[in-house]
Amino acid sequence: MWLVVAQAIAFFLPAVFGAAGSTALVTAAGALTVAGMVTNVVIGVALTSLSRPKIPEAVKPENIRINKKEAASDRVGHYGTVKVGGAVVFHRAKEGVSYRVFVHGHCFVDQVLGYYLNHEPVSLDSDGYVTDSQYVLDRPMVRIRNRMGKVPETHYALLSSALPEWTEHHRLDGLFSTLAICESVKPEKYQKMYPRGEPELAVVARTSQCFDPRTDQTEFTENAALIIADYISSPNGLGRSGAVDWENISKQADIADRVVGLLSSETEALYRLSGSYLFSERPQDVLGRMLEACAGRVMLQPNGKVKLELGYWEDPTVTISFDDVLEIREASPGPDLLDRYNELPARFVSRELGFVEVDAEPWIDQERQDADGQVLTSEVRNLQMCPSHRQARQVMKIHMERDNPQQSISLVVRPAMLPAIYETRVRFVAQELGIDGIFEVSGHSILFENGTLRGISLTLNRTNEAAFQLGINEHGAIQNLPDPPSSAGVPVPQDVTASGQGVQVAGNSFAAGIGVGWDAPISDALSPVVKYRLSGQGDWNDVVVGSNLTSITIPGLTDGVLYDVSVAFMSPGGVIGVEAVVEAVKATAVNGPPLPPTELRVTDMGAGQAEVSFVSSASPSLWKSEVYRDGALVGVVQNPPGTPVSFIDQSGAGTFSWSVRSVNVSAIPSEADAGPIEGMLTD
Repeated sequence: MWLVVAQAIAFFLPAVFGAAGSTALVTAAGALTVAGMVTNVVIGVALTSLSRPKIPEAVKPENIRINKKEAASDRVGHYGTVKVGGAVVFHRAKEGVSYRVFVHGHCFVDQVLGYYLNHEPVSLDSDGYVTDSQYVLDRPMVRIRNRMGKVPETHYALLSSALPEWTEHHRLDGLFSTLAICESVKPEKYQKMYPRGEPELAVVARTSQCFDPRTDQTEFTENAALIIADYISSPNGLGRSGAVDWENISKQADIADRVVGLLSSETEALYRLSGSYLFSERPQDVLGRMLEACAGRVMLQPNGKVKLELGYWEDPTVTISFDDVLEIREASPGPDLLDRYNELPARFVSRELGFVEVDAEPWIDQERQDADGQVLTSEVRNLQMCPSHRQARQVMKIHMERDNPQQSISLVVRPAMLPAIYETRVRFVAQELGIDGIFEVSGHSILFENGTLRGISLTLNRTNEAAFQLGINEHGAIQNLPDPPSSAGVPVPQDVTASGQGVQVAGNSFAAGIGVGWDAPISDALSPVVKYRLSGQGDWNDVVVGSNLTSITIPGLTDGVLYDVSVAFMSPGGVIGVEAVVEAVKATAVNGPPLPPTELRVTDMGAGQAEVSFVSSASPSLWKSEVYRDGALVGVVQNPPGTPVSFIDQSGAGTFSWSVRSVNVSAIPSEADAGPIEGMLTD
């Protein structure tokens, strides 16, 4: 009777790696004992099952960027280049200044590439001050400093100097963190600078460093093989440094680094990994995510070490012949209609679209669709650690081939074929059965009878080398997503007009201003934001404006001076849209000319004098009345509007012509004069 040993046990079973007190798995000569073979095969079965693991919500791209304010938060690790938020571990305010400390991850970080406030990238000067205009008044109001996660790390001296409770012992050893300092501003400036309150913070960083056996250096990398080896070795991962076959990793790292051309004429490495994981996750799930993203597989070798193979074609070195077969248990043309698929949707993390999870172009196998006579769609494959669309398409093609083999065979072979269980693929040649092809080893077990090894059970799936080659015409097109909440999502105000318009403050007292108008927005949820500045120079000044208005007068300007005026709409979330700007608008106290004076009379007073009398302009904007004799200005009178005026002109004897003109507070003259009236004066 056959005894089948095929139960799956944990990858990190201590006995596999020779823990103290365990059963001997290897002889003194280095060969496997029977117990070693059994354990090795069983562990190998467990390793081949590392695929399609669950992904915690906390490490999905849309959640890993959130700022969390929790008393206790999961510890997070990172590989590759990631965009992350963080847990707010310290938050205090003092004298109008807010201090927040964010922990982004439990790792040493190679380099910070950029900072984001409320999803928008910001620039920092050498002292960490944010230089973007939104966060600058007369000086920068937001400052950012970081710690890379060294052990030991240095504390935030800036924080300690302001808040003594943060001492030199608060070093945050081994934690990648950021200190954000935000100063308060006046209420009229607050909405512009902090539309959502204290800004959300995210960083883009090159994270963990990994050992490279090819150079004996530990440095930042996105090489899939080196990252997988690091996770297997790391105490924060599988913690099995003795299980890594560094010669194998060197070979796979070379494969991962192979240069691939892109449609854009740029290049990238064949297999990279980037992403985040929780320390509380099952290590097998994290490793499974990594393997899924590079179509990789891990298995145990006869020496008990782990062998990694990335999704790359190499011809098999083991051949099974018909003479090696003890029993054919089952042969089928692959999965039935309920289990197979011919269209594979998938999601990956796109850097081009801002490190967000997006849909890859589905992989469609037209030949299989034609054979099946219908579209059979798989569940979405989550390739969260894939950093590019090309790589996602590459592994989708491989997964399609592996999950939908054209032929599947279950057989028992002689013990001499034990090396097959350490291979990803073998050649099976059985002319008697009409079979000659390359098959992937998708499962295996070891068979005993009365304590003696009698055979090896293998499950073989036919595979095609073409599945491991991706033509440049197969790279596909990345989907286009709408931008995240930003100015591009808020409509631009339409029909914005601006012109000089004064404000009557008292009697005939006017202040210069500019009247601004715009069409109502398409949504009542949008509110107007109006600003002005001296034309072409200086910072913008905010104008307080009601949320439902479609016009406003900007008061308190300098009469006759040119200004620029802008109008934008703001969403309920504080996102300000693109501005509509009207340039070089002259501020005026009064727009139109005043009415002319009335009832002009000239009386000869003798001795070469004339009395010029009139009623001043009735316009409230009247500034002065100007008296002209023969076209020359001879007097200026400032009287209230609509009042009698008497002016004595010392002209001397002769015949003359008099007229009077009104001028308003914006120095605009009346369009017509009172007069002219001619008169002859005597000595």
